[in-house]
Amino acid sequence: MERAERRGIAGRGVRVGLLLACAPVLPWAALALGVALVEFLRPGGDTRLAARDLRYGGLLTGGSLLAGVLMGLVLAGGLALASRVVTRPWGFTLVSALLGALVFPAVFAVVAIGTDGALAQLATTFLAWPVMTAVAAAHGPDVAGCTRRRPWLWPSDPAQGRRPERVRADAAPERPHRVS
Repeated sequence: MERAERRGIAGRGVRVGLLLACAPVLPWAALALGVALVEFLRPGGDTRLAARDLRYGGLLTGGSLLAGVLMGLVLAGGLALASRVVTRPWGFTLVSALLGALVFPAVFAVVAIGTDGALAQLATTFLAWPVMTAVAAAHGPDVAGCTRRRPWLWPSDPAQGRRPERVRADAAPERPHRVS
């Protein structure tokens, strides 16, 4: 696999990994930050509770971003290895579903740490596990570079990522002058 192609698969994998990790976690982070704001602003609010919720919001946001990057790199690496054996889009779909199911516990761990094991948040995140596995499976062939069904994973300009070539003064072709 070429270096540019590996870089492309890693970028697409990280984008999908961020989607897989941030979709179930960021609503809880927004809720924690909203509760912190209410506790700070309401008269007689508990600033200790607000600081704790602010810390939870930061843990959830930062943890989901870190987990998303790691999940995306594992997904991209697994699909790059599978591309040596698998050639069909459905094969990449199966590999991606398996990898998505295996890396999703990182999101579960982020929610457990960021909410102090709150049962409602953990149960909702647990229910998101099969949904995010299906999302990983749906995006697997695109991450592997087998299909281009998801335009948000692919750069819009084919020249994106390449540097413009330098133009030298002597590199221009000479035009023959017409002799009259």
